[in-house]
Amino acid sequence: MQSRVSKFLNFFLSLPHLCEKYFPKIQLFMARTYIFNPDNDLALANGNANYLSPRSARRMALDLALLPVWYANEGDSVLIPNSETLYYWSRTSSNYSFPSEIKLITNIESIPSQPLSPWGWNPALVKQMKVRGLSDKYLPNITKMEYLRRLSSRETAVEVLREVMLNLADKHPLVGESSLCLTEEEIAHQVESHPATILKAPWSGSGKGLRRGQGLYAPPLSGWCANTLIQQKAVIVEPLYNKVKDFAMEFYIPKDGSPIVFIGYSSFITDANGAYNGNLLTTDEAIENDLSTYIPRETLHLVRTFLQSCINERVGTHYHGYVGVDMMIVRTPSNEFTQASSSSLFRRKEKYHLHPCVEINLRMNMGVVAHILYERYVAHGHQGHFMVDFYPTPELLKMAHLQKMEEFPLQVTSDGRIYKGYLALTPIGKETQYLVWILVE
Repeated sequence: MQSRVSKFLNFFLSLPHLCEKYFPKIQLFMARTYIFNPDNDLALANGNANYLSPRSARRMALDLALLPVWYANEGDSVLIPNSETLYYWSRTSSNYSFPSEIKLITNIESIPSQPLSPWGWNPALVKQMKVRGLSDKYLPNITKMEYLRRLSSRETAVEVLREVMLNLADKHPLVGESSLCLTEEEIAHQVESHPATILKAPWSGSGKGLRRGQGLYAPPLSGWCANTLIQQKAVIVEPLYNKVKDFAMEFYIPKDGSPIVFIGYSSFITDANGAYNGNLLTTDEAIENDLSTYIPRETLHLVRTFLQSCINERVGTHYHGYVGVDMMIVRTPSNEFTQASSSSLFRRKEKYHLHPCVEINLRMNMGVVAHILYERYVAHGHQGHFMVDFYPTPELLKMAHLQKMEEFPLQVTSDGRIYKGYLALTPIGKETQYLVWILVE
């Protein structure tokens, strides 16, 4: 009898462990505190515990502080900057409600003694949480933080890309080249070896820390490179590809060191500078069907499996949480020609390759948020867009918001799923310039 009781008790105690391993978006019995800190990549680039992010990043953190309520679970908490956020949220979200059992904690309240789930970890955040009284057991120590910072560098993506290309490129339509340069001579050689290049700082935010090369290493590019070498010790140089489509594979690393789990796809949109704009809200099946019109499905699956092994080997037990690997479909030159209909002219056939590792985000990311939003809130059989917008003035934001509300009124099923219309996911106040919203078609 005692043996049966012990076995049952052991199984019961292991449930949270098993749920996180096999169902990473479900966290039973252990509430968490979420915080949206979009300046994470900039803070990692600086590396200083006293880092203060630029005004634009602070504005974004303030405006979008409530974004985690859409991906947190019932019983969790979300840190918000002030009580005004609650007031504006009550007005913005009056036509829809997120799970009600989420506690919103302002900056004057104490943080619950429970695990912290930030957008990403950096030394400045660790110090801020210590000042607010969070126990060290919920924070990475100095050694672990330094290891996470190194892994979050674009150098990791350079290494992983090299591994993928060495092991899979001979039999699959893959393309990708990335060089970690430690001197100006190395940078100049790479820039002048290609007609067009993209240069990256090892740490930077979305669309930041990037420059373009046009086959010549000269000012102002050379000045930016020299400065980046002083600050970050390296510059990454890559050929500029003829991009057709951006997407990502999203993974999750369980806390117990179990193998990395594939969560799903993310089909996203970037602007001309490479900065993130938004995501498609749809099923993984629909995204993979679209990708397979360019790249064999077998290639996608093999790359996914290889990445799981490669990332698991590098990250090990030093990090648990979401990992996003950005990729792109690239149009490449072909030696095959086809005759145009009703014409004697011949056109070069289009050929497509997969770039399997453009970036690696060792943190929460908008692709995962969009994935969770679709699964939780969008009616089956419908799709839409998840967008992050910046407006030059609060007045322009409010005008755009009211116009969308009028043009695309929200329509919700009896079980609370959106099947049509527009919804602002973050509060709109007197000074708001950033807004996250969805439009379901």
